[in-house]
Amino acid sequence: MPTAGYSFTHNGIDTATLMDRDPDQVPVPAVSELQMLRQKANRYDRFTRNIPALLYDYVIDADGTGRCLYCSAYSQELLGIAPEEFLADMNRFWSIIHPDDLDYFREQDQKASRSSDRFFIDTRVILSSGEEKWIRISSTKSPSANGEPAIWSGYMIDISQTKRQEMMLHEQATHDFLTGLGNRNYFKRHFQSVLQQKDPYQSDGVVLLLDLDHFKLINDKYGHDAGDYVLKQVANIIRAQLRNIDIVARWGGEEFCILLPNTTPGQALLAAERIRSNLARRPLDYQGQLIRVTTSIGLTTLIAGDMQIEAALRRADQALYRSKHRGRNQVTCG
Repeated sequence: MPTAGYSFTHNGIDTATLMDRDPDQVPVPAVSELQMLRQKANRYDRFTRNIPALLYDYVIDADGTGRCLYCSAYSQELLGIAPEEFLADMNRFWSIIHPDDLDYFREQDQKASRSSDRFFIDTRVILSSGEEKWIRISSTKSPSANGEPAIWSGYMIDISQTKRQEMMLHEQATHDFLTGLGNRNYFKRHFQSVLQQKDPYQSDGVVLLLDLDHFKLINDKYGHDAGDYVLKQVANIIRAQLRNIDIVARWGGEEFCILLPNTTPGQALLAAERIRSNLARRPLDYQGQLIRVTTSIGLTTLIAGDMQIEAALRRADQALYRSKHRGRNQVTCG
């Protein structure tokens, strides 16, 4: 009696016909073919173990549950999670996504599941060891067949080093290397952001422009290393007098620019005076030499017509000039 089962063709031989034959008459694959299959399997295993990427297949069942079909051994090194854990519970991955990235990740995942054949995202994960990594995830959906769920295939790779380099380049592009303060580009970008949020009928922002008095004499008398030291210490003193929402930048040379959002002119005048007085009353100690530092400050309130930074800076600069003209080491409103 023939054995019930599926019929398919292999190397031109109908398996249904084979089932009706005497077992002794059924041909078996040649030894060389078996060896070739083993070699292919071993090669694939080496490939997935040595390539620095986590390879995976998964499906999303009708109830919306994700189910992992395959996970390569690199998951242990990349995420600290054994492949068997993913196969047992695909949601294991959700538990290590950085809390600050989780909502966005979930949103993009749901969007891809509903209406896309591709999922791509960079996200942070926190391993059980406490180590934080940036990983890149890319998945592609294969067409479903015979009513089976579509299979998503993809990879995860470690991009932590790339992200660190990106952040370093961004820091260099937007911050002053010497003081660690923002630079002009940084300040201008934040200035535009504040203007966009500002109520045009209210004066709730102030710009301060500071210039260190007689800074060239400091360089000439004590040397440029001393001048660099002074600039760094001044930056620290300015920071200490400001709030977290305030924006401060080294504008160039010995000039500093400060944006005080949600601040009245009276409040800004008090902040400017704190900076001026802290600098004036506390000489800086550079290698046993006391260097007296003072600053002149110009202050201006943002107005409805300040669509660009230049207008506000012109007013602050004019006020700063009056501070210099009146004897320096003072604050002037403009």
